[in-house]
Amino acid sequence: MSFLKIPFWIQIFASLLLGLLFGILLNPETGFISSLTLKPYLSWMKLPGDIFLNLLQMIMIPLVIVSIALGVSSLRNLKDLWSLGSKTLLYFIFTTIVSVSIGITLALVIKPGNQIQNQTIETNGTIPDSKINQNEESVPEIIANIIPKNLVNVWSKQQMLSVVFFGMILGIFFLTSRESGAALKAFCHSLESFCLWVVATAMKLAPLAVLGLMSYAMVQIGFSLLFGLVSYIGTVIFGLFCIFIFYSILIFTLTRKNPFRFLNQIREIPLLGFSTSSSSSVLPYSLKLAKEKLKLKETVADFVLPLGATINMDGTALYQAVATVFLSQVYQVNLSTIDLFLLVGTVTAASIGTAATPGVGLVILTSILYTFQIPIEGITILFGVDRFLDMCRTSVNLTGDLSCAFIMDHIWKETKTNEKN
Repeated sequence: MSFLKIPFWIQIFASLLLGLLFGILLNPETGFISSLTLKPYLSWMKLPGDIFLNLLQMIMIPLVIVSIALGVSSLRNLKDLWSLGSKTLLYFIFTTIVSVSIGITLALVIKPGNQIQNQTIETNGTIPDSKINQNEESVPEIIANIIPKNLVNVWSKQQMLSVVFFGMILGIFFLTSRESGAALKAFCHSLESFCLWVVATAMKLAPLAVLGLMSYAMVQIGFSLLFGLVSYIGTVIFGLFCIFIFYSILIFTLTRKNPFRFLNQIREIPLLGFSTSSSSSVLPYSLKLAKEKLKLKETVADFVLPLGATINMDGTALYQAVATVFLSQVYQVNLSTIDLFLLVGTVTAASIGTAATPGVGLVILTSILYTFQIPIEGITILFGVDRFLDMCRTSVNLTGDLSCAFIMDHIWKETKTNEKN
C-alpha cells in the first residue's frame, strides 16, 4: 500500500533507473553473464512490457475513432458561431502542422536516433517488402486509399489515416443527425470511457513494464541507449521551446500585444499542466483564468477552450513526430519524402483524436509507428522518459489553447466592431 502512495512519476522514474541498472549489469558487454546464459530469460524479462503494449494496442482503433467522432461532434454550436468556429479550426490545423514540421525538421537535423546503433536493432527493424511496395503507390492512389473500403481490413491492418477519416465521418453524422444519432453517440461515450479505463488499468502495470522493458532494451541495445535518450529528450524539449516562440510570434503579429505579458498572465496554467499531464483536468481553471484575468468574452472562451482541450495538441503532435523519426533512425527505416508528408498529415490528424488524459499519447504513437512499418517495440525505449515529456508537452498544449482563445477574442471583437460600423 505504501508503494501505491508514491507519486506515479516517481514510480516510473525509479523503475527507469532500476531497469537501466539491471540492464547494464546483465549486458554481456559487462562480462557478468554470457549472452547464451541470459537468452532463455529475455522473453520473461519483457513479459510485463508485452502485456502493457498489447493492452494499449487492443483499444487503439476504437479509442481513435470515438475520440475523433466526439471531438467533431463538440462543434454542435458551429452553426451559430460559424465565423469563430471556422477561424478556430483553421488556426488549430495550422499550428499543429507547424508543430509537426518543427518536430520532423529537428529530428532530421539533430538525428537523435543515430546515437543508438546496434546489430540487433538493425536485424529486428528490417523493412518488410510491403513497405517497399507502398512507396511505389502514386499520390492519388494514396489519397484514395485513405477512404476505407473495408473497415475490417482497415482495423486489422491498423491503417491510421483511414481510421481517422472514418472517425471524422462519424462525427459529421452526429452533427447533422442529432436525434437519430443520439443512441450511437451515447454508445461512443461509453466506449471512450471503457478505452480510457483500459489505459488507466494498463498504467498500473507501467512501473513493472518499464523495469522489464528498460532492462531488456539495455541488454539488447547496449550503453549507447543512454546517450541516445539524452539526445532524444533534448530534441523534444527544444522543439517545445520553439513552439512557445511560435505562439509568441503569432500573438504579437495578430494582436499587436506583448506576448511576454500574456505568458506571465497565464503562468499558472502550464505549471498545472506540467503537474497533472492532463489538459482536460486543467480546463475548468483555464476557463476561469481566461474570463477573469485575460478578460476574454465568454462566447469565445466557452467555445475555444473546450474545443482546444479536445483537438488542439501541438505539444503532443511535435512529440509524436520526433518520436517517429527518432525510432525510424534507431531501426534504420528510411522515410521517403512522401512518407514525411504523410507523417505530417497522419500526426496532425491523430493528434486531433488524442484524448486529453495521461498515457493516451502512447496509444496514438503506436498506431503511427505501425502505419510507417516501424517496430512498435521501439516504444519500450521511450516509455521510461515519456512521463516527463508528457508533463512538458501538456504545458505546451494548454498554452496553445489559451493563445488561440486570446487571438480569437481579438479577431472576434474586431469583426463585431466592423459589423457595427
